[in-house]
Amino acid sequence: MSNKNNDKQQEDKRPLGAVLGWINLSPTLPDNQDTVEGATAASPPRFIDYNQLMEANRNAQNLQLAHEIVFNKDFQLRLPEYEKGSLGEKVHDTMHTAFWDVLREDLTSDPPRYEHIVKLIGEAKEDLKSLVLPHQINLKNQIDESIDLDTVKRRFEAKEADPHQYTKYFIDTMANLCAQCRDENIAKLRTIDDPTECFRNIMEVLSLMKIDMANFNIRQYRPLLQQQAIDYEKSTFDKFMENQRGMDTIGWYQIQTDRITSNSYQTPLTILNEAYCELLLWDPKYSFPETLELDEIRYNQVHIATMRLLILSTIMTVLSHLTGSILRDYESIKNLLKSQMIILLDDFPEKKKLKDILISLSEQVIKTTRDELDKYDKAKIIIDNEENIKDAITAIGQHHVIEHAVFKLLFFFRS
Repeated sequence: MSNKNNDKQQEDKRPLGAVLGWINLSPTLPDNQDTVEGATAASPPRFIDYNQLMEANRNAQNLQLAHEIVFNKDFQLRLPEYEKGSLGEKVHDTMHTAFWDVLREDLTSDPPRYEHIVKLIGEAKEDLKSLVLPHQINLKNQIDESIDLDTVKRRFEAKEADPHQYTKYFIDTMANLCAQCRDENIAKLRTIDDPTECFRNIMEVLSLMKIDMANFNIRQYRPLLQQQAIDYEKSTFDKFMENQRGMDTIGWYQIQTDRITSNSYQTPLTILNEAYCELLLWDPKYSFPETLELDEIRYNQVHIATMRLLILSTIMTVLSHLTGSILRDYESIKNLLKSQMIILLDDFPEKKKLKDILISLSEQVIKTTRDELDKYDKAKIIIDNEENIKDAITAIGQHHVIEHAVFKLLFFFRS
């Protein structure tokens, strides 16, 4: 019984994520999330109405968007992309095809029906006006005068106009407003004779131009947003938390608080450092703390880089231990091993699991060290220790590796 208690105390000294991090490295969260061991139990559910929930959701979305704009200099808006063959892609394609088929049928019927194309021209007009800069008042007025929907409808009914006149106007105006990167799209529009297909492509290019304009505005206003970011994030996060209590953050804090009471020699600063180190080895089956959720993707990226670094460092340490001073005398071999392992680790954890990647690494390490040391007639030590090296590398995935010196050095673990 005493030994079990000692083992439990030893385990409590490690960050929870460090113990579990090697087992599940997926950056996504599962649907069923258990309570963190040692965390304060959640309060009974509070019921909020639909409007409160939607308001909290809007606040969260706005907060995330503003955060990305401010802190990610490469942030850009993009049109939604559907996974090939997915239900979303099928529904999207079916609806769009049906819409344009109806328009084509209207224009080719006898007599032609113009109700749909007038509405479409109105939508294209509004999209076009949204691309006009605030100071371009004359251009906006010109668009209103050229595309007056009552006049458009009357001219179609009197057979005084055809769709080509309006496609030409839209293409010419878009050519004056578009970014240089869209010149090729505009040139392609000029080659399309079928009015239905031409309008379809016009609407697609207008969508791209609206994204271009939005990204331009983001670049223009980023310095201003950066000045206001802290106050905005504080106020918006407070609104969000009014309806979404920070139970995950409380659970994260509670683990660290328990560690303070069970390890009286640790200072609050040490506990805080360990808490953030724990995020680098966070087990995804537990909810990420809300206070850090906006940067969860970045933490996951650092998490993956950390795991790769720990694997590489541990392998080099194990190899040096088993081969003695031989590898230390050949810096070029060590550099070659590192570069090869970095390439192999690119597949981890997205394409290969830890167990599989360790097998690949052990095979590559043995082959490279044997071939390189053979040039100096010193390959015997690798040949004699081949099984030991393979076993030691594949054993890295086991829990006891947390006690390895590399982990203690990087994360200040205590024995």
